[in-house]
Amino acid sequence: MWFATETEVLEWLARNEWNYGIRADGVALYYTEPEADCLELKFPETPLRVTHLARIASMLGISDESLFYGAVLWITLSQIGSPQLEKSGWKLIEKMRQGFGENRSLQVASGHFFRDDELDDLAAFLVPCFVYAWDAYLIPNARNDFVAYLSHNQYWGVVARTKEAYEGLAIELKELNPKESQGMRERFCRPQKPTPKT
Repeated sequence: MWFATETEVLEWLARNEWNYGIRADGVALYYTEPEADCLELKFPETPLRVTHLARIASMLGISDESLFYGAVLWITLSQIGSPQLEKSGWKLIEKMRQGFGENRSLQVASGHFFRDDELDDLAAFLVPCFVYAWDAYLIPNARNDFVAYLSHNQYWGVVARTKEAYEGLAIELKELNPKESQGMRERFCRPQKPTPKT
C-alpha cells in the first residue's frame, strides 16, 4: 500500500480520467455521462454489520477475491465536529497506517492505494470510516464504471457510470435494499450539456 496527499489523489484522478471517467470538483467526485446513476444504502446499525458492509464494499463488482486488482480509498472528511470522539478514530487508523510505514497524519495524507493482495486491508480501513461516519470514496481498480461513497450523514452508496453498471450493482446489492437517490444523483451525476452549434 502507498499513501497520498489530497493533491496527489486529485492528480492521479486527472491522469486516469480517460479510463475511470471520474471528474473532481475539489473533493467532490462525479461522472458526466448521461447514464450515470446512484444507489443509496443504509448505514450499518450494529458492530457486526460494520464489518459485513466493509467486506461487501471492498468486493463490490467482483465475485471472488482473486478478481481484486487493488483500489483507492480516499478519506475526504474525518473531522465532523466531535474531536473528543474522532481522536480515537484518528489514532486507530494512524496506527494501522504505521504498520505500512506511513507516519503522516490522516489529515496530511488521506489517500490510500491498495495493491491487489490487500483486499483484507481495504476492508479493515473501511471499518473506521463506517464507525466514525467519515466521508470517503472507494475507487476499485478491477472495474472502472463505479465509485462507492460513504457519507458523514450516515448513508453510503454507489455511483455508477453506466446503466449496465447500475443494473449490475443493484442486483449485487439487492439483499441490502438499495434505493434510488435523487440527492446522490444531483451531487454525483452531472451530465454535460451538448455544446451549441454555431
